[in-house]
Amino acid sequence: MRRLAQHAIVGVGFSAFVATAAVAGLSSPGEQTAAIAVPAPIVALSTSSSASDGTAADDRAAERAAAKTRDNREAARAQLIAAKHAAKRAKSLGLETKAIAAQQAKIKAEIAAAAKRAAEEKAARERALRNRGYEPGVTDPKEIARQILQNKFGYGSSQFDCFNNIIMRESMWRINATNPSSGAYGIPQALPGSKMASEGSDWRTNPATQIIWGIKYMKDRYGSPCGAWSFKRGNGWY
Repeated sequence: MRRLAQHAIVGVGFSAFVATAAVAGLSSPGEQTAAIAVPAPIVALSTSSSASDGTAADDRAAERAAAKTRDNREAARAQLIAAKHAAKRAKSLGLETKAIAAQQAKIKAEIAAAAKRAAEEKAARERALRNRGYEPGVTDPKEIARQILQNKFGYGSSQFDCFNNIIMRESMWRINATNPSSGAYGIPQALPGSKMASEGSDWRTNPATQIIWGIKYMKDRYGSPCGAWSFKRGNGWY
């Protein structure tokens, strides 16, 4: 029994020795060095993370490049659309400019035509004034006489007053006035009336023809209408 107990103790001691040795082996410097040098898995994990980060960076760079490409395409497309709109607007403006130029040319032509008509009408009036001495369209014998005295003979208002004094006593400005005793006829009471044919074949009905003849008669015989009026006042006739 004692022997068995000794063997047991010996066995326990051996086991304790083995356990102690094992613990001592785990604590040995060599084994600690080996344990510190084992971070290989950690290094491998760190390398894998860097690779992943690099891939992510590359992906982000690719996305940025793609986004930039899209932006460039959009910008180019916007520029193209703007250029098309500008070309369309320029064409529209060109058509508008042509239309405006055509309208301006038409207006200028109308103005030139109106100016030409006005010049022709003015020339006609001037010819009428030179030929007859009064404006076309005037029908009042007294106004015709006023214009003829001024335009054709150069007489002013005083000569017209003298002429008017004579005519008012001779015919009262009546074209067909006829003296029942002498047969004198017309505004100036020409005797005979046919003398006025020297100024126109319409002497019976045209006041201008009668007036021109009467002014010429007064000028040739008395120097002027006022000269004729002065004689008439002294003699009652002229």
